[in-house]
Amino acid sequence: MTLSRPAAQLRDQVRTATVNAVDDAHFRALVLDAIKRVVRFDSACIATVDPASLVPTALTTVGYDDPRVALWAAEVEYGAGPPANSFRAVAQLATPVRVSRDATGGRWRESRHYAELLAPFGLRDELRMVFPARDGRPWGVATMSRGPGLPFDDVTLRVLAPSLRDIGEGMRVTLLRRAPHAATACGTGAALGAPGPAVVVVAADDELAEATPRAVELLEQIGLGGAPPVMAALRYRNAGAPSMRVRTRDGHWLVLRAGPLEAGRVAVTFEHARPPEVVSLVAATHGLTEREADVLADVLAGRSRAAIARNLHISPYTVQDHLKSIFVKTGTSNRQTLVAHLAFGEYLPRIGRPVGADGWFVD
Repeated sequence: MTLSRPAAQLRDQVRTATVNAVDDAHFRALVLDAIKRVVRFDSACIATVDPASLVPTALTTVGYDDPRVALWAAEVEYGAGPPANSFRAVAQLATPVRVSRDATGGRWRESRHYAELLAPFGLRDELRMVFPARDGRPWGVATMSRGPGLPFDDVTLRVLAPSLRDIGEGMRVTLLRRAPHAATACGTGAALGAPGPAVVVVAADDELAEATPRAVELLEQIGLGGAPPVMAALRYRNAGAPSMRVRTRDGHWLVLRAGPLEAGRVAVTFEHARPPEVVSLVAATHGLTEREADVLADVLAGRSRAAIARNLHISPYTVQDHLKSIFVKTGTSNRQTLVAHLAFGEYLPRIGRPVGADGWFVD
């Protein structure tokens, strides 16, 4: 398919940004600049998300003067009755980009979404995008809005659509560039943080009622006051899911679990990802297959090639083939560099914390 000049320009600039960006934050800023050159918008927000939940883990905004907008958007997106053009709905589309008014059956201006997030700021039209990477998983989302007089149209969608997968792949790739810097920046003292458990209590009206000092620290590391992941944890609990995960600003993963209290209140606990969860996160980030993730877990357990073969009921030659694929995908060359890569990204930043009976760090 022949691309229009603006569409081809955007795709080329996104691919260049993927190569040149120093980390995911830099990449998001470059993408917004590239889009601005070919598609006019008055305000925009682009976010890196956890591909398992579509919950934002880091974001970049343009054109929003009130910092509370992000919190209000989280309440609309993750509260009761999410918008018709929610990111989860957009992600189900064959081409995941859509103008929000097209999803409301002609009742766009009657929607809570429009009334609370656009109209108060003089905005009239919005489109939303989800960015899947080459592995098919969504690694980012974005929303763009315009004031009166120039609604988004099909021409706009045709300019953006060819770059969605390139943006998603860029988000996945540049996310990997942050981990070594985060490990260096954390040090052993910063890893300890405030003492005690990290627990948030949410009232029946979904307002944050109480939080332990450690939870306050982690909410700040998540950003946006922690509202998006907390609201999502509540929604997931209501849907029967036991937990969800979110990435902090310094590149580490947390697991959120929600449970009921009295009077309609809910407690949300924050835990750092444990070894099995680290394996699944690394597998998702690097695009490992399910079998490669199994091999990775055994490598971290210190098993030999023969032992891995026996444990997984495959031949040693197949194990070696999986290892070669893992090395390529993680940018490592052997077992030693693979384990070092994971140690600097997931383990060393936690050094200094007490170790529990199960051999993992106590949060």
